[in-house]
Amino acid sequence: MIQLGTKTVLLVEDDGALRAALKNLLQLMQCRVLEAADLAAFRAIEHRQHFDLVLLDLNLPDGDGLSLLRELAASERAPVFVVSGRCDELSRLQALEAGADDYIIKPFNARELELRIRNFLRRQEGRVAAGTLANNTPGFAGWTLLPDQYRIRGPRGELVNVTRSERNLFQELTRAGGNLCSRRQLARAMSSPTETTSEETVTVLIYRLRKKLEMAGAGSDVIETVPGAGYRLTTELRGEAS
Repeated sequence: MIQLGTKTVLLVEDDGALRAALKNLLQLMQCRVLEAADLAAFRAIEHRQHFDLVLLDLNLPDGDGLSLLRELAASERAPVFVVSGRCDELSRLQALEAGADDYIIKPFNARELELRIRNFLRRQEGRVAAGTLANNTPGFAGWTLLPDQYRIRGPRGELVNVTRSERNLFQELTRAGGNLCSRRQLARAMSSPTETTSEETVTVLIYRLRKKLEMAGAGSDVIETVPGAGYRLTTELRGEAS
């Protein structure tokens, strides 16, 4: 059973009433809670405090929440759940593309949020405690997912930082051994009882993961798109999939 009393959650939310409600929920879960009402307050906290998860509102009074999301995703300080009143699909996809690990729309069900947080932190802790990937590291052509990390290492030591969703996608593609994976298949494999991944989200994640691998030197067609069918590792790499 995960010990949430050892976990610290940072709330970046300008609505005082909602921030208080979220703080109360997290404290009932026995999490330690840090609060920031705006970007300036976040800056005052970020280098002085450790945190295991960020709950981030995109509408901050003194800055762009999406830019902060990109910064947090790039630095890998902590995973980020966006908690936003923006309910349109474009906003959700933009946040996921920027590196969000989850997207919760306001108003939300408190029990659902609790389950999402618990399940996410439990999976994180489980990977670290058990080292589940240590003896069966997903990879292909020298590109391997580092155990217990959100990084992919290349054949010459290149390091690619990935989000939780990108990590899960990488695992599913390499498990297929170069066989075709449909968007529906990938969406279903990446979903959970409390977290549904849409086919549109898979499209965004494929694009993002492909670009990251390309920029690190994996090739321009490292993940092949088969129009109307799905995705697979490119032909020249499939024979080396592990």
